[in-house]
Amino acid sequence: MATVVFPKKVLIGNFDNELISTRSTGFESLLNHISTESRLRTSKALLDFLQDAELSTAKELIGKRDYTLAYPILENNFKLLNKIFTDRSPAVLLALCRVVACLASLQDFPNSLRWADLALHRYEGVSDSDLLELYVPLLNACSKIWWNNGRNKEELDSRIEELRKKGHRVDGAPDLMGAVEVIEQRIFGGN
Repeated sequence: MATVVFPKKVLIGNFDNELISTRSTGFESLLNHISTESRLRTSKALLDFLQDAELSTAKELIGKRDYTLAYPILENNFKLLNKIFTDRSPAVLLALCRVVACLASLQDFPNSLRWADLALHRYEGVSDSDLLELYVPLLNACSKIWWNNGRNKEELDSRIEELRKKGHRVDGAPDLMGAVEVIEQRIFGGN
């Protein structure tokens, strides 16, 4: 931690380009340090710091069914978390599922297929039992996105049917946004 140095407070010149640059460098050093310390990197405090305000705004917009305004906030949240955590970390996968759930509520939204495909790809290697609970709701949301964008969804419907045959709860599965909220609460204590 000794390598992380922040500039002293100043009374005048807070918006000086050099000071802003120095503070940005200091903050980047802090984030780099946090990323090397497992206990810090996996703390709820860090997750709250990184996303709490924006996620609250996005959830409020989703509650109002204003998915178009919620989407860019969720996208930025995912991109930030994806830079700090691993691809399949719970925080990143929950953020990704939240983006997909939002897009599933929009008709023909640009890039929705890309997001759905990314989420499906990321879930191929997931073994965390909590996160696996999201798989059926994710398949349902991606199926809706594929359908809304004119892509044949038979592949996803087949996966869902396979899961049904294996005894997984498929009928009456929660929607993806609801499932994310439940699992986030269980893993992180919620926001």
